[in-house]
Amino acid sequence: MPAEQAPGRWSARRLLRGLRTELVKKLGLGHSADELSAALADRELLFRAPRLTPPLVEAIRAITPQFKLRCDETSRRVWELSQNGSCWGELEVLEPLLRALGNPGRVLEIGPGLGRSVVFMKRKLGWEDVPFDLFEGDGPARSYPLLAPRAADSFRGDLEALAAVLEHNGTSAWRIVDAGVRGGRLVDLEPPYDLVYSFYGVGFHWRLEDFWQELLPLLGERGVGVFTVWHAFEVFPELARLPHGFLTIRRILAKDRAVQLLVVSRDRRRIRPFVEASA
Repeated sequence: MPAEQAPGRWSARRLLRGLRTELVKKLGLGHSADELSAALADRELLFRAPRLTPPLVEAIRAITPQFKLRCDETSRRVWELSQNGSCWGELEVLEPLLRALGNPGRVLEIGPGLGRSVVFMKRKLGWEDVPFDLFEGDGPARSYPLLAPRAADSFRGDLEALAAVLEHNGTSAWRIVDAGVRGGRLVDLEPPYDLVYSFYGVGFHWRLEDFWQELLPLLGERGVGVFTVWHAFEVFPELARLPHGFLTIRRILAKDRAVQLLVVSRDRRRIRPFVEASA
């Protein structure tokens, strides 16, 4: 076949793969790696997914309803690739800032889901001994809106599954803080934290301003906060008074548009070299 026809042939194969992937999803038969961004999915695997069981599949569905996984190796592999790829998308823009923190004294993640970023950061940044507090709650599957008002049951994870996935990865120096017994409020935590972050939680699914009065006191004077925010996110007055800026990240699902990470700190010097500070 003439060389000039090869691109069209390749495009046709890609179209057929895409149609097959969508059909498989609609039939409830699982997912394909074709849905993932190859630029992120083809990176080193630092997070390791365990064998998928019905309880674990249900735990994944509770926090990421878009995933229709089965208890088979194909689904396990796709989920593993997606978790690592999401972390690579975040770390490719955050790594210089996080490296500059050195080894933080303490880290708080709000809404860790099943622990992908905990495993990834500890391995990628050499933070194995850094204590992580993981603020999460138990709850059944739900449809997550965007920028929703805060509720007592906003956190709908699976604490048993979270612990099991972290143990499967041999992760050390972490503790789970049960949001359910606290009505979803950031209470009984001991400030300061050098890093407070929430990927696709506070700032994305739930309004950041609803948590701000509890969240800000947890940050040390030189602490850094990082939050995934949707395109419709608007800077509110309390945030506007602090140095902050934004970084754009790629997402693991090839069809998803890029989103932003909000970076905030009381100390302008902590973030100025890495983001265009806005206050």
